[in-house]
Amino acid sequence: MNDSGTAYLDSLIKEQSPPAVAAVDSEGRPRKQSDVLLDIGLIHDLFHDGARNAYAGVGKAVYAIESAGYRELLAESFLATTGKGCSRNSIVDAISTLASLAKFRGNCRHVRLRVGGDSNGVVIDTGNASHDLIDITSSGWKLIEGERPMFRRVGAMQPLPEPAAPDFSRLWNYVTVAEEHRPLVAAWMLAALRPVGPYPLLIFSGEQGTGKSTQGRVVRRLTDPSASPLRAPPKEVRDLLVGALNGWVLAVDNLSGINPQLSDALCRLSTGGAISERALYSNTDEILVEVQRPVILNGIEDIATRPDLAERSLHIELEPITRRRTESEFWRAFEQDAPRIFGALLEGLVCSIRDHATIQLGRLPRMADFANWAAAGMEPLGFTADQFISAYRANIQDGQTASVESSPVGEAVTRLMTAHQTWTGTASELMAELARVADDAMTRNSAWPKSPRWLAGTITRLAPALRAKGISVDRQRSGDSRVITLCQAGKIASLASQRHEPSQETPKNDANDANDANDANDANDANDANDDKNHMLHSARPSPKPALEDAEEF
Repeated sequence: MNDSGTAYLDSLIKEQSPPAVAAVDSEGRPRKQSDVLLDIGLIHDLFHDGARNAYAGVGKAVYAIESAGYRELLAESFLATTGKGCSRNSIVDAISTLASLAKFRGNCRHVRLRVGGDSNGVVIDTGNASHDLIDITSSGWKLIEGERPMFRRVGAMQPLPEPAAPDFSRLWNYVTVAEEHRPLVAAWMLAALRPVGPYPLLIFSGEQGTGKSTQGRVVRRLTDPSASPLRAPPKEVRDLLVGALNGWVLAVDNLSGINPQLSDALCRLSTGGAISERALYSNTDEILVEVQRPVILNGIEDIATRPDLAERSLHIELEPITRRRTESEFWRAFEQDAPRIFGALLEGLVCSIRDHATIQLGRLPRMADFANWAAAGMEPLGFTADQFISAYRANIQDGQTASVESSPVGEAVTRLMTAHQTWTGTASELMAELARVADDAMTRNSAWPKSPRWLAGTITRLAPALRAKGISVDRQRSGDSRVITLCQAGKIASLASQRHEPSQETPKNDANDANDANDANDANDANDANDDKNHMLHSARPSPKPALEDAEEF
């Protein structure tokens, strides 16, 4: 354990001030180690949360009973009591009993990580050794005294800067993004300190040497500092879930691409939704976790290319650094400025809490709650609400354009519609038409559909991005066939562009999108049959009025 971790445990032991725990029995013989450890644990406040996770309150601190931190705390207390170390088996026995007592005898309480409260008031765990909590309301912020909400801590958690006189402009000495993107970075930071989502993904991209990793470290240092600020790319969804449960901000470094499964999981982290995994050592038990987290990603290429993820992301392309500093000089200067930057963030949160419910932004984007919250807090950060919403709209437009350009189907549809004002036909006919205008590189791409059903699903997923490029997508049932109509908006006196539904999120029972790339032999006929049902229902629904579409899309 590092020096700061040892000092932290020492402070906890001093805070708890327990009655003496006997190291020997009445006859002077050493007691069983597990009994001594159990007596130490019984001094603590044992309770559980709504998911039956066991916790122990030690002074102002809250620890998961089965965590490494709590085991070290017990071992340190045992050493102070007996003058000796304890065995691993003794700690395991004591932990098992204490966890059972917390789950089945303790009270049920709500436990938070780093940020708590609601839209009317935010509470932030500073992460310092004194366990200070910052209470932010519409009238200002202050440190909490007296009764406190429960906050748990994880092993890598580090303290936030101590707030000082606000000056957010100092951030741009360390986060070197183009001026048009600065309101977006500021908005993401405001959202990251909000207790509820949705949270847009902050994506830094650019060539080597643009400081992508450093930008991510700086932003995380001001929102959720950690001894390990950046994580390696997750190999599977389980890795993503573990990261989200062990930190408030999830920051992933040097991504070279995002597969469909990971893309869908990131979408659920952004806007909310359960992530499920099979329990270890079980063939049938399932772990289902509902979690929302702010996420930072970085990579050389534009990695959020699937339309549903692109629409949930803030895309920040970095330019090459022209003036370099040494690491030591950079971080020394940043640590001096961080308190004033964080102080400005707190002032921005005060404004967000006060005005987010009443601010008027005109037509709202899909992540409307984020847009209102961020726009309301812009002034203390040096921007106006109009500057933010203009930058946000432009960023969404750029993301949708990138989604089409990175998709071989999107590129083929764009080529097709350069020669047509409108095109109507079945998925099979469209597949043949797209193959005619596509080149070899596009058709050899692994994302090129191998069946009409696959193509129909891809077109549905691309619909919002195509619409942003002026190509509307309409799907109707005609006899025994499903007919797709593509139309260049404003070029034909037809109801087709008004008749289509607003873009849909992935259908709830379309869980096999991640398997589309393996559909070369059309092996997922059972799933395709479900897709048919979805498309039939989609086509049969009455079309909404254009005004409703305007309220949902830009």
